[in-house]
Amino acid sequence: MQRSKQRTRRVVPHLLLLLCFLFSVSAHAQRLVFAHYMLANQDTAADTPTGERNIAAYQREIQQAQSIGIDGFALNAGGWSKEPRYIRRASEMFEAAYRLHSNFKLMFSADMCCSNNAADVLDMVRRFANNPRYAAVYFQHEGRFVLTTFAGSSHGPQFWQQLRSNLEHGTNPSLQPAPNALSTVAGVPSSAPLRIFLVPSFFWGGETPTVADITTGLEPYQHVIDGAFYWGIAGVPGLAHPPDQLPSSAAYAATLHAAHKLYMAPVCFQFWGANANRYYEYSGYQGMRALWMQAIQTTHPEWVEIITWNDFIEGTYVSPIDDPAKYPVANDLGASIAPTDTQGFFHSHRGATDLLAYFITWYKTGHQPTLHNDTIYWAYRTVLSTEHQPPIKLYGPVADSLYITANLTAPADLTVTLGATTMTLTLPPGSNDLQLPLTPGPAPRFTLTRNHATLMQSTADDPITATAPYPNLYNSTGSMHH
Repeated sequence: MQRSKQRTRRVVPHLLLLLCFLFSVSAHAQRLVFAHYMLANQDTAADTPTGERNIAAYQREIQQAQSIGIDGFALNAGGWSKEPRYIRRASEMFEAAYRLHSNFKLMFSADMCCSNNAADVLDMVRRFANNPRYAAVYFQHEGRFVLTTFAGSSHGPQFWQQLRSNLEHGTNPSLQPAPNALSTVAGVPSSAPLRIFLVPSFFWGGETPTVADITTGLEPYQHVIDGAFYWGIAGVPGLAHPPDQLPSSAAYAATLHAAHKLYMAPVCFQFWGANANRYYEYSGYQGMRALWMQAIQTTHPEWVEIITWNDFIEGTYVSPIDDPAKYPVANDLGASIAPTDTQGFFHSHRGATDLLAYFITWYKTGHQPTLHNDTIYWAYRTVLSTEHQPPIKLYGPVADSLYITANLTAPADLTVTLGATTMTLTLPPGSNDLQLPLTPGPAPRFTLTRNHATLMQSTADDPITATAPYPNLYNSTGSMHH
């Protein structure tokens, strides 16, 4: 009997450790990463009569996103019944995901900035979540179809409570067909009851709110929403004083988790609208790193949403597209300060695409990834002048710099050529950020060596100029791998 008790005492700690491990794995398995996808843009393929070219293009983008660990797209629908192109493109995106059978998930981000009303939001959810072909593609959490938003708090809690009730009880049925969409969803959608999981992005307290702002904003929505998403891009991550969105993200996480609600945190590469007069300095990849590290180490959001996959005007895009202006018919670039077909104004953000894989893995597993390959990532602005017309308000440490992130398996020497200047830096192992002075001249060149052996070489895409016909604060990015 005594031996049995001793054996039990020895076994129990092991069982506790096992349970803790299984709980940890389960918690990490629930961490999901989405990217905000603007249905106003179509990458390289403009609308075609059959939609087959568009479906193929969407499949390629889904595969690009999935290859770096993104689990799904939150489809931004800036219009619906008044702009049926959104319904058409959503149907092509759902068909693309359906044909791939790769478990890539789609959900809607109802953009409440403009023309959408309650009937539009009801229709967009029902048209796909109640469709027998696409219901399995629509993202569900705890058996409920997820709906998020951009803005919408101005409608008030009663609006969202009624919309939720209509979806869950099948009331206020949707009655309109969508003849321009693919035939699979063109008819009147079923208004059968749908359980939903509502995670809106309401701007409680503005763009960098405090705990008090969020607490006050959440209070009337306690029984209406299941979580919230902080649209935290208008800031300088890690600035340590306003406008720094890290304290606001922490405030969101603390307030929502205390209320037993889900938190979806933002990650952004850079934020400048070529149709706006403000720019926030993310210092290459350092701002993105700060947002990821806060999510990984401090706020522990259940989900992360990358803002955005393809908002080219605002520069937040992480799509590896070569140059959106090469495809002006496919993309909504009309708000830009440059003509829509001005090539070389927008740049490839493939460097950000590549680096995201590293942080997504870290976030999902909870462990810093072991580096098995050497990679150099770069980012820089191609126009040095900060005297902009019209004037642009600059936030953060704006500098004429070449930003480099080095993920190295062992110490190595990086040689960088900028115009007539060549410099060699000895870099430590691990993942590190650095910056170098940027001067006008040809596109930067990079060479990585270790023990006097050349490992890899590459040249960036774009030259650097002192001035340009249009202000340009978009980053040109790239990477090289060994």
